[in-house]
Amino acid sequence: MGITMVEATKSRARVRRAGRNADQAKADLLASARREFADKGFALAGIEAIAEPTGLNKKMIYHYFGSKEELYIAVLEEVYLGIRKMEDALPLDELEPLAAIQRLVEATWDYYVTNPDFIALVNQENLLGAIYLKKSGIVKRRTSVLLKRVKAILKKGADQGRIRPDIDPLQLNHSIAGLGFYYLNNRFTNTQIYNFDHMTPEALAMRRAFIVDFVMRAIMSKEEIARLER
Repeated sequence: MGITMVEATKSRARVRRAGRNADQAKADLLASARREFADKGFALAGIEAIAEPTGLNKKMIYHYFGSKEELYIAVLEEVYLGIRKMEDALPLDELEPLAAIQRLVEATWDYYVTNPDFIALVNQENLLGAIYLKKSGIVKRRTSVLLKRVKAILKKGADQGRIRPDIDPLQLNHSIAGLGFYYLNNRFTNTQIYNFDHMTPEALAMRRAFIVDFVMRAIMSKEEIARLER
């Protein structure tokens, strides 16, 4: 579906009258699309439903993003880069290795809890076989930066005799993500199965503490664990 030059000019005029520049209009559409795709998935999400809350013409979606597919890819990039930016902001290099890993574990869990649309969108893209994420190279490039940081932290901790020397950074990353992602992604079914509300503040705090302890004990050297248990 295309947009003519006349339609684009009229739509841009509406954006200016609404007091928004092009960047703000694009950001508003992206935020609305993030909610819509997280709630309904790619197939059921509607262009009209995305445009309506922003007060913009749906044709502006095609003007700024080209297509529904490209808008969806932009949303995926935003949610993945959101967690990468959070990780980049952590002062991991300034902390002792074990403290750095603990901070990463805590921050990852906190991000998941406060960004449920991240959980929903990643889950949906997995169900689609990552066919849209494959079309984005930036997510893969940014993730490799995190793995390099974690690798350096693990090596430093191993050299100090505090972290096991056989910890693989990718496997550690999967474990940190999986321990939180599974719990939150399956919160509704597990609440029914176990008759336990998984989303109360107390339940979330309990899970956070468990994940931190679980990961830290998994990566600690025998000598470090012995020191803790003295």
